[in-house]
Amino acid sequence: MKKISFNGNWVYHEGGGGALQSLMGGGQDTGKPVTLPHDASVGKPRDSQEENGSGNGFFVEENCNYTKEFVLKEEDKDKNIWLEFEGVYQNAFVYINNSYAGKCPYGYGNFYIDATRYVKFGEKNQIKVIVKNGVPSGRWYTGGGIYRDVKLMIADRLHLAPDGIHLACVDLEEGLAVVRSEAVLEYTGCGTRAVNVLVQLLDREGNVAAQDSMPVTVQEHTKNTYRQKLYVKNPSLWNVDAPYLYSYRICIMEGENMLDEECGSFGIRKLQLDTAHGLRINGKTVKLRGGCIHHDNGVIGSAVFAHAEEFRVKKLKEAGYNAIRSSHYPMNRKLLDACDRYGMLVMDEFSDVWTTTKVDFDYGMHMAEWWEHDVTNLVNKDYNHPCVIMYSIGNEIPETGNRFDAAWGKKLADKIRSMDDSRYVANSVNLMLSIMDRIGEIMADTSQSAQEMAGTGGAQSEINSAMSSMGDMMNRLVASEIAGKATEEAFAQVDIAGYNYAAFRYEQDGQLYPNRIIAGSETFPQDLDVNWELVEKLPYVIGDFSWTAWDYLGEAGIGKITYDKNPGMSFYAPYPCKAAYCGDMNLLGDRRPVSYWREIIWGLGSAPYLAVQPPKYHDTEHHMTSWSMTDAVRSWNWSGCEGKPVTVEVYTDAEEAALYVNGALLERREVGLEKKARVMFETVYTPGVLETVVYKDGKETGRDRIETAGSAVRIMAAADTLRIPADGSDIAYVEISMTDEEGRLNPEAGERVSISVEGPGTILGFGSADPESEENYFDTSALPFEGRLRAAVRGTGEKGSITVILNAQGCERAEVRLEAD
Repeated sequence: MKKISFNGNWVYHEGGGGALQSLMGGGQDTGKPVTLPHDASVGKPRDSQEENGSGNGFFVEENCNYTKEFVLKEEDKDKNIWLEFEGVYQNAFVYINNSYAGKCPYGYGNFYIDATRYVKFGEKNQIKVIVKNGVPSGRWYTGGGIYRDVKLMIADRLHLAPDGIHLACVDLEEGLAVVRSEAVLEYTGCGTRAVNVLVQLLDREGNVAAQDSMPVTVQEHTKNTYRQKLYVKNPSLWNVDAPYLYSYRICIMEGENMLDEECGSFGIRKLQLDTAHGLRINGKTVKLRGGCIHHDNGVIGSAVFAHAEEFRVKKLKEAGYNAIRSSHYPMNRKLLDACDRYGMLVMDEFSDVWTTTKVDFDYGMHMAEWWEHDVTNLVNKDYNHPCVIMYSIGNEIPETGNRFDAAWGKKLADKIRSMDDSRYVANSVNLMLSIMDRIGEIMADTSQSAQEMAGTGGAQSEINSAMSSMGDMMNRLVASEIAGKATEEAFAQVDIAGYNYAAFRYEQDGQLYPNRIIAGSETFPQDLDVNWELVEKLPYVIGDFSWTAWDYLGEAGIGKITYDKNPGMSFYAPYPCKAAYCGDMNLLGDRRPVSYWREIIWGLGSAPYLAVQPPKYHDTEHHMTSWSMTDAVRSWNWSGCEGKPVTVEVYTDAEEAALYVNGALLERREVGLEKKARVMFETVYTPGVLETVVYKDGKETGRDRIETAGSAVRIMAAADTLRIPADGSDIAYVEISMTDEEGRLNPEAGERVSISVEGPGTILGFGSADPESEENYFDTSALPFEGRLRAAVRGTGEKGSITVILNAQGCERAEVRLEAD
């Protein structure tokens, strides 16, 4: 099967593209040429009056449509033609040569259009994709338009069905792996044909590790699955530390003629799950050091590029993560590929909603009719990826507490198991949301006054706001017997019970439900020290997924710290806040202090880490949400605060820490008195050198220091790859830092940086990690945040040298060169 990129030469139009639009618009064409992937939302100025507001980060959600003209060769006239759309947000309607060819409501799922009957050969065709994006359509930044790849697929009448190759390791012992291959052959022609299905597994050097050939008689207009087994001697295994990947090649041979071929990668590994050992991979227990991630990549919005996904996975792996949960949608192919290569385990999640909506126009409007189509595509997409160890059928679904609607969980789980028996099924349940319709009953049962709920908005409150406002009340509700009973059926339907914000139930539920396997599918970042002790102590608790591993657009301000005035029920931040600001990594992927603390709690880091709370807020009351732990940053530049009190935080696995300011010992204190692996010091801000020395058994085990950067500012810039595809199919990041003359990062640098490009390149996105910046990512100038900026560079279709130019007042110009080829 030929798979051809179909990303080029599209025209983007605003508006729904209905039959009367051109007539009403006077026939004017306002289209804009684009190359996919294209996020239509990130390219528009944000609007403080946008209906979805802080939920979508004040980005604009609108209807739009795309058109493209293309020609198919005459030689392909007797072939089957498909288009695969990996992601269109949302409610996509596809028309080919003015005929309706198909649709897909789900904005995060891939889907196929069989174009065979609609296309012409040797002459011009036109395709039109209409995107109906109702507002509000999501609880976070959704992006908009055709934001993932589109492929044109051409195959013989007898072919391997798209995503019809399934490989699984079904048995593994010392020196031998048994790999099952399933291939779906589809024949849309007439007559009977005799073919052979050849399956090969190749090692990294290209040697055949195992192969099999199966004769098949194919009858007209049939679609059947053919199973073969491969026996791999002395296999190299895939795991999180050594993610070995084989290549597979599956061919349909008719005599000496190859009718179709499918190639890809596959990892051999064995999964086991039980209450005594937890999760085992290749016989070894693995605890999931997990984090949740949303689908945007900061300055480029939701547009999917291989480099951006690899960058994210690599950064998370370096920070100690070995697992990520897609929140709350099926992962894209490029992210899965990166997880395979880096050994990152995946919980791939189906949806945030089932049959009820959480906002007016989300997938809950369509799930009951489309779930089987979308689940099928999810499993087929994931099947050959060793990184995927479990599917989550939903996130915080209210129906899980309703004995009739909970049956949807069984439908979803049964469908997945019927397609894939090699992985596990989970459900990420928020017990409080599951019992929202019974809060009055629970309050009476626990002798609490209903008035205590008045300030939270009760069952009608948005879930994040309610959770943040209720505090201990929420814990009592979730810990109640009624909550446990209400979710028994939902948890019984799956292999792994995902607990969102309910770690305090781990021990009691281990006794109440001795056959239950638990994962902390969503947890507060500040609770990791307590949660991880439970994960390590209880074998049936297989891991913890923090909210979140990486900051994201939308749900603006859920991790924001406010000062002095208590925000009360104003849970989300007002305009211009655009990001949640609750990630271990900020929007650029720079590690925040909580990330280093987390690494120490996991037992992976031993070096101490210094962070400083902003001294201008020292004497001001801090108001934190449940998704924030500290406002400390790594800086010893606090102009205007000289001589003022300041709080210094030291993260360490040592027993004691000493703090020095400009070489003078301030104090030596015991670590962990107020929070595990952390100690706080009070001092006054004096520019110079801040240093900590840490001790175990009275002996020094590590040091860390921060120096005040000088006032002179330089622009330091470098690309993280020197070559990009000329066709715009991938990007490079240009990392920009504001430093002093000696190369020390200056977090206070306030010079506005402008960007331009020469040569066959364009700036796809430019900006900082500032969650409250009013700038757009398509602007050509931006203020640094904590001394940092990033630009994403993309090819424009021609080969040649690209020069990215950066200027700021009072700074020497900086240039970065790339090659487009």
